[in-house]
Amino acid sequence: MSSLTIKINEQTETVSAGSSLADIISFLSLPELGCVFAINNVVVPRSAWEQTAVNDGDSISLFQAIAGG
Repeated sequence: MSSLTIKINEQTETVSAGSSLADIISFLSLPELGCVFAINNVVVPRSAWEQTAVNDGDSISLFQAIAGG
């Protein structure tokens, strides 16, 4: 199976071609709770993670919500 090279928070990762954002989150054991993911600076709603395909060269940003007061 072919693979893709992507960046997650500026760190290069290799994943399977045809992976969805949800697949990558699971494969890399990324945190989900309270997190927002953006692909190429476009935020992907949680409801679309399963359907959002990742392409070679994509840059994924992971933002964690921080509670404060």
